[in-house]
Amino acid sequence: MAKRVNFSLIRSKYANIGKGNVRLMQSSLFLTKDINATQSNYDFDVLENQTQTLQTDELRLNINDEFVITHLGVYLYGTWTASTGAEPPVKIGTGNQLLTYSPLELDANAILTKNLYSGQLKIAVNNIVYMEKYDTRKCEYIPRTQFASELALTNVATMPSNDFSENAMIPQEALLTLSGAKKNDISIRLPQAISGSTITWKDQKGNNISMAITKIAVRMYGLLAQNGAKFQN
Repeated sequence: MAKRVNFSLIRSKYANIGKGNVRLMQSSLFLTKDINATQSNYDFDVLENQTQTLQTDELRLNINDEFVITHLGVYLYGTWTASTGAEPPVKIGTGNQLLTYSPLELDANAILTKNLYSGQLKIAVNNIVYMEKYDTRKCEYIPRTQFASELALTNVATMPSNDFSENAMIPQEALLTLSGAKKNDISIRLPQAISGSTITWKDQKGNNISMAITKIAVRMYGLLAQNGAKFQN
C-alpha cells in the first residue's frame, strides 16, 4: 500500500510541473569508485555524461531522466579470479562480487577496508544538501553464514548468505530525487584512508579463488522517471 501511495504522489508531482505523461518504473543506480590508499574523500559520478569513464557494470542517470531514491546501500566491491587446484594452477574465470562487510574471517588484510563503515555519506542537488552525516555503519551487514574455506572445513566451503535485494539496502524515509538536469553530488567521507586488499578462498573441489577488493560501490533502488528532467528555459 505504501509503495502505491508513493507512486501516486510522485505521479502527481510530475503532473504539477507539466510532465504528467512521464513514465515511472522501478529501477536502480549503481555507482563505483576505485579505492585509493591516499584518499579519504570519494565523490561519485551520477550522470552518464560525466567525465569519469563509465565502468562496465555501472548504472548512471541519463540527463533526460530523474531518479527517486527509495533504498540506498554502500558496499565494498571486488573481483574474483578462480584457478584450478592443479599444479601449475590454470585460470578458469573471473567475476565481480559485492560485499556488505570486510571479510576478516578469510584474511586479516581485509581490515584495510573496514573503515568504509566508519564514514558518512552526503547527497546534494544543485548545491542544496538534502542528506548529510548519513552513517555508513547502517549499511554494514555481517551475515550468519560467512566465508569458510575448504581448508577450514573438511570438504565443505561456504559463502556469505546475503540477500542482495534487502541486505545493506536501507529504506529512505524522505524520498530524494536526483535529476539529469541538475548538479548531483554524492560523496563519502572516511575518518582515514582505506586500502584495497586481496583475500583467498578454496572451494570444496580444491579450486583456488582470490578476490581483489578494489572499489567502493553505492547502490540505489527507486523509481526512474523517464524524460522527467526539467531544464530551465
